Amino acid sequence: MHRSVPELGHILIRNGLITSRDLAVALDEQKQTRERLGEILCRQGLITEEDLLDALAHQFGHRRYDPARDAVEPAALDLLPLEFARRHNLLPIRVDDGKLWVAVNDPMDVEARDALQRVAARSGREVGILLAPRDILSRAREAQYGRVEGNRSVNELIDKVVDEIAEIGAGEISGDEADPERSAQDAGVINLVDRIVAQALQERATDIHIEPQERGLVIRYRVDGLLYDALTPPRAVYTGVISRVKILADMDIAERRAAQDGRFSLRRGGQEVDIRVSAVPTIHGEKLVLRLLDKTNFNFSLRDLGFDEGDYETFRRAIRQPYGMVLLSGPTGSGKSTTLYAGLLEIRNETLNVMTVEDPVEYQIPRISQVAVNERKGVTFAQALRSFLRQDPDVIMVGEIRDRETAEIAVRAALTGHMVFSTIHANDAPATAVRLLSMDVEPFMAASALTLVAAQRLVRRNCKLCLEEYEPAAEVRLALGLDAGGIAPGAKFQRGRGCAACKGRGYQGRVAILELMKVSPELRQRVAQNRPANELREQAAREGMRSLRQSGIEKAMSGMTTVEEVLRVCLSDE
Repeated sequence: MHRSVPELGHILIRNGLITSRDLAVALDEQKQTRERLGEILCRQGLITEEDLLDALAHQFGHRRYDPARDAVEPAALDLLPLEFARRHNLLPIRVDDGKLWVAVNDPMDVEARDALQRVAARSGREVGILLAPRDILSRAREAQYGRVEGNRSVNELIDKVVDEIAEIGAGEISGDEADPERSAQDAGVINLVDRIVAQALQERATDIHIEPQERGLVIRYRVDGLLYDALTPPRAVYTGVISRVKILADMDIAERRAAQDGRFSLRRGGQEVDIRVSAVPTIHGEKLVLRLLDKTNFNFSLRDLGFDEGDYETFRRAIRQPYGMVLLSGPTGSGKSTTLYAGLLEIRNETLNVMTVEDPVEYQIPRISQVAVNERKGVTFAQALRSFLRQDPDVIMVGEIRDRETAEIAVRAALTGHMVFSTIHANDAPATAVRLLSMDVEPFMAASALTLVAAQRLVRRNCKLCLEEYEPAAEVRLALGLDAGGIAPGAKFQRGRGCAACKGRGYQGRVAILELMKVSPELRQRVAQNRPANELREQAAREGMRSLRQSGIEKAMSGMTTVEEVLRVCLSDE
């Protein structure tokens, strides 16, 4: 210990990270506190954890853990229990050449080193050390153990269900031959459905697709906007799984030839999830799609969603107006409602009466009155809006403007001293204003009401743990016009190589790209004249509006996403 401390200090001095005086002061403090030198220097802000790990790697001859290069093997995880890995803050990586490779944060932790050596010795192996930052180690450990345990438990449940079916003589039965109610009540089936949903939540999935095939079943999760195969159980479990979900969603399990919808709620570890279920008949049986909506408190900010400084200031000024209308457009799943929720959080305070009408209520927010649409009981967007106006509201959020009646009431509310947030289906910001007029709203009223019109898309965010520079393909550069008009000539772009943390996808999470059109006096006049969308776009561009594509390219140039993602969601925007 005493020999290694000055050596670490000298390495840091040689790297130009600290001075001799810094080292002397830290060593004096170490005599009083008995802390490690690296911890003292990090606490003083003289070096970062990355600096310390680089120096320790040089000092002890260890390599840094690279999530893209060091794929975690299930066989290594099997050698060390999760609690052991948590207690000693480590992650087993792989076993090769008679050596167990383990990523650690502190190579000088004698207790962890001795415990590791004892475990490895029992199987005749040595221990190889990799160094990793504490937060990366923690996230990777929970993700890797969770995935392996989840896959193992689901596969065990599938085997159990198949065995139970075989015992009662059902064999490889088809969906039409089985007793759906009996299958749905099987304990193994109940546990299997629970595990499928739990695994989807762990994977951050927004949707579960249960798709019957001619000779099997495919279960897919939608993660960050794209579908991935999660499980391929045998056909034998089909009837039980489909029937169990339909019972939970209060759907008719005997009806298999007509489309149905239902919903149910699930609580897991303090997390309440609302699950909407859609069933449609296909040639191989019913296909189910489950939409997962987290009903726990919403805590995103506009900056978390990807708003840069300019977009943030534009949006913030618009939503803080005492009255007017902010309209967001985009396809289903483009994050429109999430952005409006974040806007509500931005302005929420005890002096405002904020009310929302939604279908359904996706997030529950304290101090905001939220109403769910229920058409069977007469609670529609238009009816709720009329009621809101008698509730002394300051801010109203309408989940979606779908018809003329809702559009007219929303516009009148914006003109009579209320701030109205809503979404509408359109391709871009100028088309959003035109879409409102197409619902037979008087152009002069719409022009007076509109404050800000925006279009939004979601692109996948690059995984921060495996970023690398790359050169986009020539056809991608051409399609986005990267080398034309001085947009991004010679710009450097980044992408994720794929690592354990992002499961080899190169992406983790999503970020919004936006087209914000402030309704200036000139634009207001054109809307009142019911001018076409291309004229509104030309005027907005003259006033400095960035298109969706330009916003996406800027995100790609900053390393937040890739140009391929921008092209995927903005192919027809310009």
